[in-house]
Amino acid sequence: MDHARRDLASASKTWVDSTSKFVQDKAPKVSATIDETLEKTSETFKRTMNTIDAQTKTQQVKLLRAYKSFLSKQIDVIEKRLKRLNE
Repeated sequence: MDHARRDLASASKTWVDSTSKFVQDKAPKVSATIDETLEKTSETFKRTMNTIDAQTKTQQVKLLRAYKSFLSKQIDVIEKRLKRLNE
């Protein structure tokens, strides 16, 4: 479980770094705000995963499914917005 958590944290950090670089290159006026938001989001994710790790296996499954559903809904909003922007 620790290995998976480290992998998630590493992937999260890589995502934050690559997204931050893209934003800095493409939209410098909003990069500071987005960088801060991405850092906060990454920290929240890490805290959430650590909190879930402290639960029983059964609780972890329930919490992870609920968290996945929450994140999926956010992805759906992003997908709809991208679709609308690409029309």
